[in-house]
Order: sequence, then C-alpha cells, then structure tokens
Amino acid sequence: MDIRTSGTVGKELTITKKRSGSIQIGKHRRGNTVDPTQKQLNIQSRFKMGTIYTKSILKLPDIYALYKAAAVKAKKDQSAYNLAVRDAFVAPEIRNITTALYTGAIGSTITVRAIDDFRVAGVKVSITNAAGVLIEQGDAAMHANGLDWVYVATVLNDALKGSVITAIARDLPANETVADVVL
Repeated sequence: MDIRTSGTVGKELTITKKRSGSIQIGKHRRGNTVDPTQKQLNIQSRFKMGTIYTKSILKLPDIYALYKAAAVKAKKDQSAYNLAVRDAFVAPEIRNITTALYTGAIGSTITVRAIDDFRVAGVKVSITNAAGVLIEQGDAAMHANGLDWVYVATVLNDALKGSVITAIARDLPANETVADVVL
C-alpha cells in the first residue's frame, strides 16, 4: 500500500517524497512581501531561460535522452528536466589554453581544456596577429581524453609574437565562454 507522503502540515511543515524514496521535511515557506533585488531578478530571468530551453528540448528526443541517461546514472533526486534547466543556467568553463605546440606553422596545435556541468558541445579557436588581423579560425576537435579540444593550424603565421589565441567554448544550451592568450 502506497501512502501519500507529501503535503503541508498546519502551515508549519512541508513534507516531500523525493524520487529516491527518501522523505524530506522542511519549514513551510510563505510568500515574500519584499520586492526582489536586481540580482534576484537576474537569477529569475536565467531560470526562465533555462525553462524555455528545457521545454524546447522535450521536442528533440535525442538530446533529451542524453539528459535522461545522465539523471538515471546520477542516481540522485534529479530528473532529466532538472538537469537540463541547470545546464542552461551554467556556462562552460575554459580551464586553460595550451600553446606550447603552436609554432605558427601549418599543422601545429593549440589545446583548449573546456569543461561544463553537463557537456561541452564545441570549441572554436581563432588566431589574430598583433595588428588585430584575423589569421584563421575554425572548430577544434575533441581529444580522446574527453577534456581537451585540439585545434590544428591551417595557415602559416610567421608573426607569432603578439598574436592572440581566442577560444570560445559552447555547451548544449548555447551558453558561451571566451578566453584569450597572447603569445
């Protein structure tokens, strides 16, 4: 027999049954009588954007299946919907840009370490010279280690000093993070 284990007791306690079967008891929340701060409004806006993103991927079974599989794997009180909202809320992070193997020659490489709370969808790299002229740009390829993205130079850059390497990491909800390194 399944007994209902959620609700409010005397406007003092709230009882919630989690997906895992655990029971959570907390203080009953009341409405707020103070106007939200700008920071709170910004967070509310981000949650709205996360909800819009998540509702849109419900129509894309392949992408939603990724979130669903991650929720099952996590074995926590998370749903695929919650993971997708969180993913939309958090932009990827570029940990470093390694240019030790970039010599300016065609075929030399730039490595970008980019991480995300869910998945990095792609990394773009651009190279500009010291005068600000674009030398080349393109997509980096995922390295076998699952953390790094490798860009292989396709254009000769004989004015290496002062060149700027720019990496843009993007996640599934299209959040972007930009980082630069000056040679």
